[in-house]
Amino acid sequence: MYLFTRRVVVSPTHLRAGMAHAIAMTEFVNQKTDLEISLHQVLQGEPLGTLMFAYRTESFAASLESADGLVHSDEYLTKIEEGAQHFVGNAEDRLGKFQHIAGEVSGPPAAAAVVSAAIDVPQVAKAMSWSLELTEYTANLTGVPVALLTSNYGQYGTVSFVSYGQSIAQLEQSQEKTNSDPGFLQRLADSEGLFIAGSGAGVLSRKIA
Repeated sequence: MYLFTRRVVVSPTHLRAGMAHAIAMTEFVNQKTDLEISLHQVLQGEPLGTLMFAYRTESFAASLESADGLVHSDEYLTKIEEGAQHFVGNAEDRLGKFQHIAGEVSGPPAAAAVVSAAIDVPQVAKAMSWSLELTEYTANLTGVPVALLTSNYGQYGTVSFVSYGQSIAQLEQSQEKTNSDPGFLQRLADSEGLFIAGSGAGVLSRKIA
């Protein structure tokens, strides 16, 4: 199972039009394909105005077949061209592979907290073992499902922990619980040497469509 995301940044001078266009494009693509795309507004960890289109798929190659139909559609391309004025720079695509899910996940989260870091490649076996154990521990501690994903594209060896929250408030409570838990803090300390220093990053988002 894979998670595909497309990151776009709305221009500060086109916030309302850009948001409306992104929501409309989400609805349009879902009508024309079977990709089941959701749209998320990033609240922390990315530039102001960042939006994420996302979908899960069993096969990225198979999902491209659905997307390719859009690329050859004049209607789709016209919508993209008309909406380009609302955004800054080019869209950025990312692909992650689900390695483990701790807890019950049935669909896109209402709110998501993502923490990512790049493995020091010689430590990949130890780092993955540590990551799997932390995923289970965190989900059991907080009651919030956590998915572990890896990526072979972009920064090689990146792992991401995705917390599937029902609300921003729930994720905030979850973070407070982990930050004060001795077992969680000890596990963070045990990760020394497994990841590239300074590669860690966190993103908080909520589903808007």
